[in-house]
Amino acid sequence: MTARRRRAAPARGRVDRDAFDAPRCFDMVLSYACQARCRFCSQDFGWRSSVAGMPYPRAVETIYLAHKRGFRRIGFTGGEPTLRQDLPKLIALASRIGFNYVRIQTNALRLADYAYAKTLADAGLSFVKFSIHSHEAAIHDALTMVPGSFAACLKAMANLRRLKVGMGVNLVLNRANCASLPDCFEFLLLECRMSDFVIIAPMYEGNMAKHAREMGVRLSAAAPQVRKVYELFTRERFPTPPLLLHFTPCILPGYEQQMLGWSSFNTTVVSPQGLRMNLDETAGRHTVKPETCRVCVFHDRCIGLDKSYADVFGTDELAPLRALPRRPGRDLAPGGVGERTALTNNEICVLTVLRLKDGLTTPEMLALAKRFGICRDCRGQSAVIAAAEALARMGKV
Repeated sequence: MTARRRRAAPARGRVDRDAFDAPRCFDMVLSYACQARCRFCSQDFGWRSSVAGMPYPRAVETIYLAHKRGFRRIGFTGGEPTLRQDLPKLIALASRIGFNYVRIQTNALRLADYAYAKTLADAGLSFVKFSIHSHEAAIHDALTMVPGSFAACLKAMANLRRLKVGMGVNLVLNRANCASLPDCFEFLLLECRMSDFVIIAPMYEGNMAKHAREMGVRLSAAAPQVRKVYELFTRERFPTPPLLLHFTPCILPGYEQQMLGWSSFNTTVVSPQGLRMNLDETAGRHTVKPETCRVCVFHDRCIGLDKSYADVFGTDELAPLRALPRRPGRDLAPGGVGERTALTNNEICVLTVLRLKDGLTTPEMLALAKRFGICRDCRGQSAVIAAAEALARMGKV
């Protein structure tokens, strides 16, 4: 990403997503080791067989330096972070020195063990992002190449719900799950009661590069299924539909507000070797746009397609938008919230607090909410008030 692009202000009438950006997050890739062998993974299997990772002393130093530089949200990822025996110690350290949000990204295999999940929760784990790629066990297990991995995810969800830890889902789009995408999200939203989602178009690197012919799917071909997912969230009047990663506005016009990467990531990532990357400064180095994009209304904001995707499918899917597209579902009547059954993480957090004590003032509720990591921002006054008011309209409180 060039300095010019970082400074550029959005043109009049164009969507500015900066106001929606979350606080800065610091992500640590502890190692590339993983017991799953996902066929769409952007890392190479050769990396995954290595147990070498960031040494514990360096991890400790990195956590302290991140806090010193003003980060208050931290994530541990990989590979698979739960393979690290020192993960509970790292979570406890981050929580103790002042990180108010501690997240892991996981395949959930180890979290199916309640005792282990409780160890992480007791250490201060706030949020878990699951890698779930289908609502059908056969498809998910075939994609991860680990029999029983889907059942492990469901058991891990139950464990974390019991432990009052927040949860979300990252789903990597591929040919095996594309057609059933709407059914998958109906299952995750209405049956699993999840409420935090990201749909990820894969990078065609590592293992995915080897399986591009059998696993790859063009974004334009996947777009109709993604739209059906958003139609589901609109019908359910659910206020937090999935975010999108590695998509462009012209492929899904009207859904710009949901797209990560064409505005601010607000995330710094550090590798096991200690290499630190600000995603907002490096994202543009790995993307491409044809000259025709210069006339698009989103040209100043959109960073284009990932180069690895373009190497496989080209860039002919990019068609410049001459006018700001209408956002589907934007005229949805707010009164319809009474028909909604699925709850956001904020609303679940408010209900959890009210089960401890009823008749709370807002400051009292905020104080009690600190016990739980169910949501990311209901410790803020406006968010908790909005969640409580939504629950009242739904007749939940």
